[in-house]
Amino acid sequence: MFRRVVGAFRYAVREEEFLNVFGAGAFLVFLGTLTYTLSEGWHVADAFYFSDSTLTTTSVSDPELVLSDRWLKIFTALYQLIGIGILVEILRRLGLSFVVVRKQERADDLPAG
Repeated sequence: MFRRVVGAFRYAVREEEFLNVFGAGAFLVFLGTLTYTLSEGWHVADAFYFSDSTLTTTSVSDPELVLSDRWLKIFTALYQLIGIGILVEILRRLGLSFVVVRKQERADDLPAG
């Protein structure tokens, strides 16, 4: 399975605009981590966890990670609106690449005839 995921990623990287979208996603995670670290004084690991949980719409299970400033709540709402769309696009492109790689594997497994 890991081999297929790596193959799908390699295929996606060759597709037009994938690296731009992937870079935007990585930048968003970095931006969120930096913002929460500097604004809330959280450890980098906590800020990364919070930004990742926010973008993947999973709940933050640490009760100590609570936003204190109103501007951060507004930032987080905008962060989610933009970030979720970008992450969905990354996953969509990886999913399509996974399908192509899987079809290629099956075609390679067929006996020559």
